[in-house]
Amino acid sequence: MDLLQAIILGLVQAVTEWLPLSSKTMDTILYKDFFGGSPESVLSVLLFLHFGTLAAATLYFRREVIAVIKEAFAAFPNPKRHAEGKLGFIVAALFFTGLVGGPILLIESFLLPTLDGSGLLSVMGAGLILTGFLLTSQNRHKWRTAATVGWMDGVHTGALQGLSALPGVSRAGTSTTALIWRGFDAESAFHLSFLLSIPTVFAMEVVIWLFQGGVSAIPIAEGAMLAASSFAFGYATIEVLIRAAHRLNVAYLAFVFGMLMLVFGLWGIG
Repeated sequence: MDLLQAIILGLVQAVTEWLPLSSKTMDTILYKDFFGGSPESVLSVLLFLHFGTLAAATLYFRREVIAVIKEAFAAFPNPKRHAEGKLGFIVAALFFTGLVGGPILLIESFLLPTLDGSGLLSVMGAGLILTGFLLTSQNRHKWRTAATVGWMDGVHTGALQGLSALPGVSRAGTSTTALIWRGFDAESAFHLSFLLSIPTVFAMEVVIWLFQGGVSAIPIAEGAMLAASSFAFGYATIEVLIRAAHRLNVAYLAFVFGMLMLVFGLWGIG
């Protein structure tokens, strides 16, 4: 793998990680079909690419990450505090992501290796488009902000995010969809989805590392290029999307995400 290929893969990872397109699917297609990469190396490539965007999100939200960690330690004497605020949202979301996504992974691994999430992606896309029409007709002015998030939002978001275990279904797409349906404004939906990506992707990286093999299929130098590229583009992309979402109507966000999910779901590549 040369530097140009690493840069392109990092850019694609950065864009698709935050949008309702499955980054793992897009990265795999690009690496195998366009760059001629070997199937045995795909997992290692994905691990390094996701590590880069994970590091980017952690750096961008470092103050919130530190605050949530401090809150988690402070909540030990009183477990009920784990259900409050962003901590409650993250804890509940991670639990229900595993509750829904775990069985899907088992089914996919042992029973239905050709399991495909394109149909589900299409249905969710159509649902978001309908949501956009409903929001437009309601002319709603009062939206929830990230400051109002709690454990129940985590239940809904985690349950939907767990569906991203299906091939072709996007983590960002499912989590943002759930947050829109929970009444959050566009900026808060992006913000919370980005924040939730940190522990979710970290957990995914650990699971893949432990149970599906490490990163030995490609040289460390190539892996470092991939991680650096996705980190740089990932950090810049978060900033762009947060700024755009600040001025974006939730109905328009629902339309855009819905159309992307519907088109790619019907196309069958997520």
